[in-house]
Amino acid sequence: MNLADKSAALKSQLDFADRHLRYPDLIKDTLVPPQWFREGERFVYWAATGPYAGTWVQVDAHSGQAEPLLPPVELRTQLGRLLQKKIEIPAYLWTAIAPDQQHLLFLFGQRPFSLDLSTHRIEALATNAPLALSLTPGNALSPDGRQVAVQRGDGFSVSDNTHALVERQDEDNLVWEIPKHAWSPDGRRLIVWRNDTRAVHKIPIVDYTDAIEKVAMVPYAKVGTPLPRQELFIVDPAHGRMTPVSADRKEEGYAWLVGWRPDSSEALIVHLSRDGKRMDLSAVDLRTATMRHILHEERAESFIGGLDFYTTGWDTQVLPLDDNRQFLWMSERDGWRHAYRYDYAGQLKGQVTRGTFPVHQVFKATSDGALLVWASAEPNAPYDRLLYRTDLTGASWQRLTTAPGFHRAYPSPSGRYYIDGHSSRTQPRVWDVNAIDGSTTFQYAKADSSALADIHYAPPEPIAALASDGVTPLYGALYKPWNFDPKKHYPVIDCIYAGPFTTAVPWSYVGQSFESRMADSLAQLGFIALVIDVRGSPGRGKAFQDANYGRIGQTEIPDHVAVLKQVAASRPYMDMQRVGIYGHSWGGYFALRGMLTAPDTFKAGYAGAPGALEEDSTVNEPYLGSPKANPEGYRNGSNILAAGNLRGALRIMHGTSDINASLSSTMRMADALIQADKQFELLIMPGQPHSPDGQAQRYYNDDVRMFFLRTLVK
Repeated sequence: MNLADKSAALKSQLDFADRHLRYPDLIKDTLVPPQWFREGERFVYWAATGPYAGTWVQVDAHSGQAEPLLPPVELRTQLGRLLQKKIEIPAYLWTAIAPDQQHLLFLFGQRPFSLDLSTHRIEALATNAPLALSLTPGNALSPDGRQVAVQRGDGFSVSDNTHALVERQDEDNLVWEIPKHAWSPDGRRLIVWRNDTRAVHKIPIVDYTDAIEKVAMVPYAKVGTPLPRQELFIVDPAHGRMTPVSADRKEEGYAWLVGWRPDSSEALIVHLSRDGKRMDLSAVDLRTATMRHILHEERAESFIGGLDFYTTGWDTQVLPLDDNRQFLWMSERDGWRHAYRYDYAGQLKGQVTRGTFPVHQVFKATSDGALLVWASAEPNAPYDRLLYRTDLTGASWQRLTTAPGFHRAYPSPSGRYYIDGHSSRTQPRVWDVNAIDGSTTFQYAKADSSALADIHYAPPEPIAALASDGVTPLYGALYKPWNFDPKKHYPVIDCIYAGPFTTAVPWSYVGQSFESRMADSLAQLGFIALVIDVRGSPGRGKAFQDANYGRIGQTEIPDHVAVLKQVAASRPYMDMQRVGIYGHSWGGYFALRGMLTAPDTFKAGYAGAPGALEEDSTVNEPYLGSPKANPEGYRNGSNILAAGNLRGALRIMHGTSDINASLSSTMRMADALIQADKQFELLIMPGQPHSPDGQAQRYYNDDVRMFFLRTLVK
């Protein structure tokens, strides 16, 4: 084969592998969350399959009747007439039900439109109208739809149809933020944050697009350095007033607006200490702009909340109940995440859920006190996320869903019905409607995965093994080439993440992690690829997650090595003399960790945008404490101090505009390897963020693929 033929063959291989990385794009499924109307137990969804594909469908949850709001042809015709050109409808249109419940709001080509549900006519919206502005992520529409809070760079404004009622401009290192749940239920006031980053460490982000470089200094709170200071303001648009909230809190940490009392008298704020060991709930009185303390939890020996809480967990921490007297509070105080019922004086009224399993979320209660619960309560399926029914006393517990896998619920406003979108590794997503009392159940849509046959996609093989302690069961997924031959010997790649705040193993049809899709992609080049969730990751109780508390980097690689060896023992096609490790971000740190602490196992490693323990405070301090409190933990988890252990082939990638894991972590790692006289490869991607985008994304992914073809394939 000549050079041109080899190049063409390689490109064909890489193209095929990249199609596998993007296999979810080949599945036709509704990606827009269904929207419930406030009354009537009706909802609307965007149909991606079936006879109504390409338009909205209204479904009556009680009767099961479904009808399109507009035929697909009519949707195209009306939009084409308004835009004065022939148009094609995309795979989905993001949709919102207007506050008057009589219109659907949507964007097409970045232009806002409204569908009148009674006349079925589409109208273009003025771009500065509150309803139009509400379609932009980050903006917040008032409950009556007459006003909208708009994020304008680092400033914000609140306006009606005619003019701005309140406005604040951005200032250097003073950033205004419109939070989720910003408006009070009565729509009279809203809460905004001002984040003061003047004392926060800044990292330089260099623009190399011109010979005269431009440098932007970006706030980045590293371990042990000051955090942003959050200030809370009450906005009264009707009177054009903003009032700062008086708070006595002095210690550093993080705070979120988690909701409101139903009567709009108080806003509810959760505060997490910077080390993650203490969590407080407070209430802001809108009349006096003062804050009162309701309750707190503390865990001196470990942590209450980390990065997963910081990014998403805060939003399910508190559930105000409709009686305006009580709320549900999530806690791991007994070793498992459960719901507890409190009053607004901070008095515990009872534990609502209990058992040796975690509850992920409790949804709105019905008028008779029934609760829909999202949990992993099956002993033999610890990562399945299923739906259950209980009540406010916790006296009853009933499994509602029969299918295994990953379920996601969308309850109706009354709580009497819920939509269940669910799938498993082997079953594409199905959309069901169920009554919480079990009286109604029907399927209204299902994903179409038939196009996956074109790339010979097959779900991964489930694997189970014991951790390096010889006791704890661990789970993973194994990916094979589409033309797998059990008589051959395949090199192996461990696609690692191992961060203590997320999991990588897929439990739904499309998975929830980049690692699982990259593992499938690499397998198509002639590798056996694996993803594994080890001790220290969330979702299996406090003891499981605390296995690496204070010692990040010391238990994860031994667990990965133990699983690899056990899995390979019964699979002779796995060549354990040719094992590689790949990871990005926190996984990049662990790819380095594998190469430096287990060189007998890992012969080649690719670390994409690796972080370091001394970098982002939010990522590291909740799991390690501060460097002052735990110097040994930081020292023992340092890759820089282990640079001299490198024996295999190593490649590192970093983007120069990364503000998640700063470029300095890779520069320090490179310097340590040079000082240790260790050869390695380095790819610097100018102007790229933490995860390369655009054309650079494919370049990076191909770089990973070609590295392992070069270093592990005979």
